[in-house]
Amino acid sequence: MLIIIALLWCKKDIRDSFYQLIKTFFHKQILTVLGFAVVWTSICIVLFYEIGVWSTDNLKTTLVWVITYAFVTIFETH
Repeated sequence: MLIIIALLWCKKDIRDSFYQLIKTFFHKQILTVLGFAVVWTSICIVLFYEIGVWSTDNLKTTLVWVITYAFVTIFETH
């Protein structure tokens, strides 16, 4: 895997495309939306914890859900 990454990194057009991808991901508008999603999820977790519905045993499932479903759903909305 590292060899493939190293070979691809040697190609200037691929390296430039990757740089643009990273630069786009860290754009202020995208980070703002992701920040709101993290805050909203945190508020929900605290509320659910307080009423006894959520526990730390659910942390792994919650993180997987946030990363795979919640963030993907955010980017699918128009």
